[in-house]
Amino acid sequence: MMPRSQNSAAGQKPRCRTPWRNLRVLFAALLIEGAATSPLGAQISSDIPLPHDPAHADRARHWCGIHLARDELVAALSDCDYAIAFDPKDATALSNRGSVWLAANEPARALLDFDAAIAISPEPGFYFNRGIAHGQLGARQHAIDDYTEAIRLKPDFAFAYHNRGVELEQQGSRAEATADFERALKIDPDLAPSRQALQRLNPP
Repeated sequence: MMPRSQNSAAGQKPRCRTPWRNLRVLFAALLIEGAATSPLGAQISSDIPLPHDPAHADRARHWCGIHLARDELVAALSDCDYAIAFDPKDATALSNRGSVWLAANEPARALLDFDAAIAISPEPGFYFNRGIAHGQLGARQHAIDDYTEAIRLKPDFAFAYHNRGVELEQQGSRAEATADFERALKIDPDLAPSRQALQRLNPP
């Protein structure tokens, strides 16, 4: 899964193909040093006001997710940065910002935020997202390990089964991949990418 960011015209917000639109790998929901060197980070104003209002920080965390769903990556990153500056141990904001970096095709930056989120609160969704980052970086076994942990914490996590199946297939483990796609469909019969994967692995 390799979402690609696109350069925006002057005055326009950047658009990006978000990970959940790629049917190969499904996508569920520490301040980064040198963020201004990133194509996305360079668009963030350096004079974000010092956070002091908890309600504003809560809204920023909330709107980060909304802006991400709309592909408004600059706004999403700015909101996440505000929430994290207010509370550096806000695991949800860290994970959300990691998702922004994934959407901007910056998996190494995403990995740092997911690592931080997991260290604070080892939730299945955070392991799932970190698995995506590892997959984008080509670290397939690390991705498989993260999806496995997500499944251990949430046994009915259909998307995690699907994504692990994708990585196993890429490793050449067709039988194990088939089993994961079947498990994903047993949990969610409407999960079309898993059905398509099974058809690809087991043609008539």
